[in-house]
Amino acid sequence: MAKLITETRKNIKAYLKNIYGRRYGEVVLELDKTFVIKHGSAAVHLSIHRLSRNECVVRALAYVVQGARITPQLMRQLLRLNVTFPLGAYGILFDDTITFSHSIVAANLDENELHETIRAVAHVADETDDQIRAVAGGMRAVDANASIIGAEVGPAAAPSGRARKAAGKKRAARTAAKSAGKKKTSRR
Repeated sequence: MAKLITETRKNIKAYLKNIYGRRYGEVVLELDKTFVIKHGSAAVHLSIHRLSRNECVVRALAYVVQGARITPQLMRQLLRLNVTFPLGAYGILFDDTITFSHSIVAANLDENELHETIRAVAHVADETDDQIRAVAGGMRAVDANASIIGAEVGPAAAPSGRARKAAGKKRAARTAAKSAGKKKTSRR
């Protein structure tokens, strides 16, 4: 089985090098046996998993929203969205991160199928993150994980934890000041 996964990983790397060419080093990050592909404002994580003794699958997963309020309304929305897509599905991780993923059997995987899977998963994550945030709050996963996937995908820069905290405090102070100003003017 280990040989099958190793061969599949080797094939995926070759496909990704063909797909992205000279940009491979800028677009693809190899991280703990996972390929992370920057695609627009999304990052698609490719991982290989055993399916049976003689087969494995390649899962393409994008983190969509982190820190969302998981409510019955949100669950209904995600389930309804799952029905509208011809491939892939939303999921919720243990920490309430909303994901979108699609798995493909590796035996007959070709470069075009891999490329289209990456594009489709990234597209759905990118197109629906704001819609989900409108219902459930949270932040786009690409913004939350900018330091992992790089500044080109997320915000203008990938700030350190300390810089993110400082920016968050500044935003909170601005919001509080705006709220205080509105309360004063509404009393008149």
